[in-house]
Amino acid sequence: MIYLDTSALIRFFTKDDSVKAKKVKQLLQEESDLHIPDVVFPEIDYVLRKAYSLQRSDVSSAYKFLLSYKTLHCSKLIHKAVQLYDTSNLSMADCIIASESLKGKLASFDEDLLKTEEVKSYW
Repeated sequence: MIYLDTSALIRFFTKDDSVKAKKVKQLLQEESDLHIPDVVFPEIDYVLRKAYSLQRSDVSSAYKFLLSYKTLHCSKLIHKAVQLYDTSNLSMADCIIASESLKGKLASFDEDLLKTEEVKSYW
């Protein structure tokens, strides 16, 4: 089992270091049991949007690529969070919170988060 971290995926998507980008591409092509921890997704959102000034749609495309890659495994929570990210203006961190809260109620004062479809407010 191999886990990918944010820095590897950032190199892959931005190609700002071609040697490292090629290593990640090779890893994606050769390995069959790759995993991405949930925390990597909000980090990708932050780094690509803030440090690289990419558009939200570009980040969404990156997420969809990762979820569609047959050798990459992500949690069901992330699959739902990516759907929310694609249909809302929430950060990926908030999309993960919203996705997790679908099992119950969410105690939050974040109005945008509470307006998310299927999210039930505690208060």
